[in-house]
Amino acid sequence: MPDKAFVLDGKTLTVCGSLQAGREDELRRHCDQLLARPEPELVIDLSRVDYIHSLSVGVLSYVWVEALSHDREVSFVVSKYVSDIFARTGLSRVFSCRSPGEA
Repeated sequence: MPDKAFVLDGKTLTVCGSLQAGREDELRRHCDQLLARPEPELVIDLSRVDYIHSLSVGVLSYVWVEALSHDREVSFVVSKYVSDIFARTGLSRVFSCRSPGEA
């Protein structure tokens, strides 16, 4: 994988590294590019994210709502760290999440 924090490939946006405060605008731009794709099912791969600030969690919530409002789906590939964050915030009850390698 290229040494980039955001890689958009088809219907999948892969995010790597830390999503610290101040990176939410960059995340939002890449997510908007993902939402512009015509596929009905989109994937955000967060399996290589080692930190996520609450503002970036808000961006991911925006993407999920935006997709649903256009009869589309977004699923998340998550690391244990991101899975724990989603569980603590209650998002694991609404987001479709899977571990890396799951079909």
